[in-house]
Amino acid sequence: MKKYGSIQAFILGGGKSLRLNRDKAFLRYRDKYFIDIVIDCCASLFGSVHLVGKQYHHPGLDGCMDDEIRGVGPLGGILTALKGTEAELNFFVGVDYPLISPEVVSYLADAALKQFEGGAIGLIPILPDGPHPLFAFYSRTCLSAVRRCIDDRSYRVQCIAGHVHIHYLDLTKIESDPSPAMLERNFVNINHFGDFLKITQK
Repeated sequence: MKKYGSIQAFILGGGKSLRLNRDKAFLRYRDKYFIDIVIDCCASLFGSVHLVGKQYHHPGLDGCMDDEIRGVGPLGGILTALKGTEAELNFFVGVDYPLISPEVVSYLADAALKQFEGGAIGLIPILPDGPHPLFAFYSRTCLSAVRRCIDDRSYRVQCIAGHVHIHYLDLTKIESDPSPAMLERNFVNINHFGDFLKITQK
């Protein structure tokens, strides 16, 4: 039985990766594609795992979903997922987080479930470099907010928090477990080739 069987995970695999000039999903870290690393982590924890915005075969995937609306950034993938989910609470992560760890995701899942019980319908972690809305939890009741953001042509994912109660979890204040070093490593987001070189040369 999965630790968080009631939560569905959605991996956002779309995007043009223009700054890298290559598909980030198929960059390698320690002989594994980024996409495989993220799938393996999610499949070890959550009731089901779907890839959004890309077709791919992996034993840890329960299915793939094409973006219902293109050209609106990650919001299109979030919209597609929230329309199709059967879970009240859902984990979203971009394919460009190759240092993702089950320990940190579990910490966030516990916090998200607690906040969900208290009335929040999502959780976005905050690190020293700012919020990470593509490594976050959203209830399916966020769907109307996502639609509103798209209708308003406000395509930043944090737009969702302007319409519904999203809890921002400040991880910069955590001093013990998970350690600040583990958190900083876990949230490395690969946007430029320089970012990729930093993790591969360590």
